[in-house]
Amino acid sequence: MLGWSGLETVSLKTQNPKPKIDMSLRVWLLTTALIFLSTLAEGKLAQGQHEIHRLSPPEKPEVATELINVVEAFIAAGEKNDPAARGRYLAPSVFYYGHARTRAQALREITSLYRLWPERKFGPVETIDLFEIPKRRGVFKVTAVYGFKFDNLDEHLTGKSKLTCVVEHDDQGSRIIGVDEKLIRDSTQYRRD
Repeated sequence: MLGWSGLETVSLKTQNPKPKIDMSLRVWLLTTALIFLSTLAEGKLAQGQHEIHRLSPPEKPEVATELINVVEAFIAAGEKNDPAARGRYLAPSVFYYGHARTRAQALREITSLYRLWPERKFGPVETIDLFEIPKRRGVFKVTAVYGFKFDNLDEHLTGKSKLTCVVEHDDQGSRIIGVDEKLIRDSTQYRRD
């Protein structure tokens, strides 16, 4: 189980003309909108290259570099057997694979993945797209394509994955507030010995 799930639809019914929306719902709404926008901003993948597509770059190049570094570090941390290594990049509230979660809840899901696939290797990021979200100062969508190899005794899963992170950046740094991922269909191979 890699945790790649589809989006869920949430219906809000309220009698109050000015509803108070909690933080997890705001994260969910923002991430859903960003995933929709990502379909409009898809780029072609270059085979064997690490390309950066800045579809709407931040005003400062050092911010773009930090955002890319955070996502690449999040991917690389997946090889460690410590879920906290990935968790350090997540915000306290995060929209994680289709669900509003706390960081602690996301860490439990990461732990489950690590138990299912105790040996994980990730290839270098081949393509990375950066998109600044309109009218959301300091919020960016970063999409990365990379190769992976998972092993569990006699089970093996290899292929490429497309990771989409919504990253919030301010004076205190960058943190991931949304994570979703999809396997690239034609690249994925499962084998059982």
